Amino acid sequence: MTDKSISTDNILKNCVAAIKCPRGKYYPDKNFGSQILENVSHSTAPELLAYARQAVNDIDGVYVKNVQINGAQAIFTLLINDQQRQVKITL
Repeated sequence: MTDKSISTDNILKNCVAAIKCPRGKYYPDKNFGSQILENVSHSTAPELLAYARQAVNDIDGVYVKNVQINGAQAIFTLLINDQQRQVKITL
């Protein structure tokens, strides 16, 4: 493994944490996290995409490209330093 792959994997883990953590529930930073899981019952794909983008906004080199909803699962496509990765969460 190269240093770049380790770095990308760590960034991906941070993205997963930011997307899954309820916004306002992380004590050191009340702006950390997303509103996805608290608003999931009536959210559309564009809203989920906006929530995910808000969650990773402060993570340098990360952009949420799109989201696909597949049943009870949301699949987010992220660009991390120009490398495409996917994050799946259960809604």
